[in-house]
Amino acid sequence: MSVAVDKAPGGRKRRWLSPSFAIGAVLSLAVVAMALVSYLWTPHSPTQMAILKRLQGPSAANWFGTDQFGRDVFSMIMVGARNSLAVGLGAVGIGMLQGTVLGLIAAVRRDGLLDHVIMRTADFTHAFPAVLTAIMMTAIAGPGMLNAVVAIGVLNLPYFARLARGAALQVWTQDFIQAARAAGLTSRQITLHHVLPNIAGILVVQATIQFALAVLAEAGLSYLGLGTQPPNPSWGRMLNEAQTFMAAQPWLAIFPGAAIALTVLGFNLLGDGLRDAIDPRLRRSR
Repeated sequence: MSVAVDKAPGGRKRRWLSPSFAIGAVLSLAVVAMALVSYLWTPHSPTQMAILKRLQGPSAANWFGTDQFGRDVFSMIMVGARNSLAVGLGAVGIGMLQGTVLGLIAAVRRDGLLDHVIMRTADFTHAFPAVLTAIMMTAIAGPGMLNAVVAIGVLNLPYFARLARGAALQVWTQDFIQAARAAGLTSRQITLHHVLPNIAGILVVQATIQFALAVLAEAGLSYLGLGTQPPNPSWGRMLNEAQTFMAAQPWLAIFPGAAIALTVLGFNLLGDGLRDAIDPRLRRSR
């Protein structure tokens, strides 16, 4: 299924130059770059304590100041970006892989028993508040980054299952699918070679949006002590520790809070920009 792309004079693709896509790409790439750089360099050790330097404001030596243990806040935010993106990538990967498989199976078995079981299970899971469900799951399994990844990934599963099924059902009605059937291809071959490639763009857009939600969920779990555990820095736990010092040292909450907000905003805008560029239905409506 081909997708037409509107071009400006000179052949430039206007859809990729939308403000949402540009701003989202810049913010997202900045966070990813910061996370990657943290593997090689940070201004100071994010875990080393220096009690004599505790609660110092932003300065040339410590760009974002220091926390109650004398740790460099900017270094902690850099490593916290790495942890947040790792959780988001793992959680979205789990939800996207399993949810897409279930959605494609349900589309093949549409209106059958398996289709109803998969969709009703997805609806049941989707009915519960996501954050509360993640809190319950991590509280039962125990705190930690891996358990947070699994919990958030399970919550992403129904989104991708429903999206994959709905998009796949539309593809199954196309004429080229009937031609593939006439050529003797099995349902599995049609799904892998025709259906999945045609819904991949929509899944990528949803993955970008769910990634932002996963980062936010990880921050919430870490704030409650159920996500990334010490000594690994986490934006959510930094906010939790900063609330005691909000009146005198507000930067302890401002910087990690801004990191969470900008990351979520960046990936949401990136998802919106990708949706505008990829989804042909939106393009026809404009």
